[in-house]
Amino acid sequence: MRQRSLIGLVHYTAPPVVGGVESVLARQARLLTQAGYAIRIVAGVVDQTLFGVEAVAIPLMYGGHPQIAPLQAALREGQRPADFPRWRQRLRTALSEALRGVEVAILHNVCTMDKNLALTAALYDLVRQEPRRWIGWHHDAVILRSEAPRFPGEPWDLLFRPWPVVHVTVSEARRQALAAAWGIPMEQIHVIPNGVDLEAFFRWTPLTRSLVEQLGLMEADVILLAPVRITRRKNLQAALAVLRILRERTGWDARLVVTGPPGPHSPANRAYLEELRHLRTAWGLEGAAHFLCEFVAEGLPEEAVADFYTLADAVLLTSQEEGFGLPVLEAGLARLPVFAYSLPPLEELGGADVFLFPETEGPEDLAAAIARFMETDPVARLRRRVRQQFAWSTLIQARLIPLIEDDHLPVP
Repeated sequence: MRQRSLIGLVHYTAPPVVGGVESVLARQARLLTQAGYAIRIVAGVVDQTLFGVEAVAIPLMYGGHPQIAPLQAALREGQRPADFPRWRQRLRTALSEALRGVEVAILHNVCTMDKNLALTAALYDLVRQEPRRWIGWHHDAVILRSEAPRFPGEPWDLLFRPWPVVHVTVSEARRQALAAAWGIPMEQIHVIPNGVDLEAFFRWTPLTRSLVEQLGLMEADVILLAPVRITRRKNLQAALAVLRILRERTGWDARLVVTGPPGPHSPANRAYLEELRHLRTAWGLEGAAHFLCEFVAEGLPEEAVADFYTLADAVLLTSQEEGFGLPVLEAGLARLPVFAYSLPPLEELGGADVFLFPETEGPEDLAAAIARFMETDPVARLRRRVRQQFAWSTLIQARLIPLIEDDHLPVP
């Protein structure tokens, strides 16, 4: 594999400043670093130790800087002060130095927004003068605001025409609007939506993050969680049967995650795990049924088990015997549906709020109920779609890195 590029992320400000674009920039910095890229953040305000990446602060990039604010106020009234060219040149020189060695520069909002017009003009000069892959990431655009004033000439008209960059915007609606406003084909604008960082949002432990990545769980259509130890009374062969039937009938990439290790008090439990492994192989479920004790022999710590409740779509309990049924309570706190064989403790805890089935009905009925719920419940559908399509890790790998690496994409 060829050496990874040095990527520059450019915005008016970066964390610790709080904002939507700043949050996106932070996610890109972290995930691109994890993907092996060298990252350099260039911003007017930036914590140079926050990301563990290189950061360059150019205070004049911030529109509220005491020396820039008066200039910016005049420009917003359609007045171009006599010293505007000097500030443009000063910023151009500082940016050129800050971007030295950068092969791909991602410009967040500075091509289309009026937060610092001297910065916009300076970057436009560099885009035309310095050959590198320039990506304009347009979260918002003045051209789409009917109330925005339009003044003739530069720097104002730089906000109202497409720059010679690789264009990215955050939604299909925004792509259509920008293409119409600029008078260019929609195909010239890429869509990369904003995402969610599940591991940060849910504060997963490093162990959880590692397991989710190893097992490829983010791509799964349905994740069934069995938060139990591996003992015969948990009847996990029935859970495997539910999984097999669900996959066969729907074509989904359905997964089963069993969090616990074999029960420690009987050697027979280790033999039971081997039986389950053989059954998993016989039914072709090697990449779908996950016994986490194969990765963490002693079993997951409680905080990691709690993490899997935030990822799963449903709790599946196929026990033949239960003294209490704590997973029912935990599922309630995690807002997950419970599908289980009917046992008195589960009836007592869950009542009419869980899906209980007589064991005589077999795994076919549980699989059918799970499929019906996942297809019809809007919360379940949205949850699955967010996990599969809007996780930042997926967006970076599937959409941004191809723009960075595509040798056939012309450098503007």
